[in-house]
Amino acid sequence: MRPKTDKNAKQRSRVRLHQSLFTLCCFVCVVFAVGWMIHSAGKRTVFFTFSSADSSSRNSSSTASNSSSLPQSDSSSSADSSSVPSADSSDSSESSSASDQPQPDTPTDLHPYSAPKDLNDELDDALFIGDSRTVGLYNNCDRPKATFYCSIGLNIQTCFETQSIRLDNGNMGTVEDALAQGHKFGRVYINFGTNEMGWPYYDSFIQYYARLVQTIRQYSPDAKIYAESILPVTGSRAMQGDAINNENVRTLNEYIQRFANENGCVYLACDSAVADDNGQLPEEASTDGVHLSIEYCKYWLNYIIDNT
Repeated sequence: MRPKTDKNAKQRSRVRLHQSLFTLCCFVCVVFAVGWMIHSAGKRTVFFTFSSADSSSRNSSSTASNSSSLPQSDSSSSADSSSVPSADSSDSSESSSASDQPQPDTPTDLHPYSAPKDLNDELDDALFIGDSRTVGLYNNCDRPKATFYCSIGLNIQTCFETQSIRLDNGNMGTVEDALAQGHKFGRVYINFGTNEMGWPYYDSFIQYYARLVQTIRQYSPDAKIYAESILPVTGSRAMQGDAINNENVRTLNEYIQRFANENGCVYLACDSAVADDNGQLPEEASTDGVHLSIEYCKYWLNYIIDNT
């Protein structure tokens, strides 16, 4: 029986040896696979890092080259060059250092009121009273502390009659009701006249204007009152044949300016911030010829900040 036992022991020994060799092979394969992954990952990291830096360098030099050829029309984006740079100039630009690269020209064609001079004026003491144009200013105003008593279709007469202003208690009231709430303002801006250009007598407009100024002084006696000029309309809108045209704008502005000078108000020529060389609102400034685009509302607002 001993030989049989020896034979079984040898078989078990061979099985264990085979298992050990198999396990060792698997271990070696795993180690090899992990090592290869680490090795490959290291190579990919170096590759992408190099590509990113190289691309950044090319983009930086290309931007500097393009932006130096023309003045920029907007401070947030660079203008395209009018000529295509040659391959030699591109290579030379890439190899030069950042300090040797040409710097962009200072923009010279920006609108004078594209940004206010006083960036810290939050208009927290300011009240704006007006019609739908003032509503547009409200919708595009980036000074949330400013107060607006305005409504679409409002005019210098209906501001005393129409309950179109939401009051502090949630109810609707007139502009006078809103003024009577007790808020004190340091600056009050009035912009009426667009809806009144068809009135037969502009003296009536001035009478209501005087009443509004008196009401403001009653509730905010220390406020400085600014009588804003009526903003112009586009040439195409003026050609429609009704009362809303730039001739009436100029005439009614003369009434407003005269009233302001004689009654302790400050006449504010806001039309100068949005008018073109012909005294008209540019066609691109409005979709309907009357109400200003977002961009031109900002010109209007920045003019107010710079001049009050």
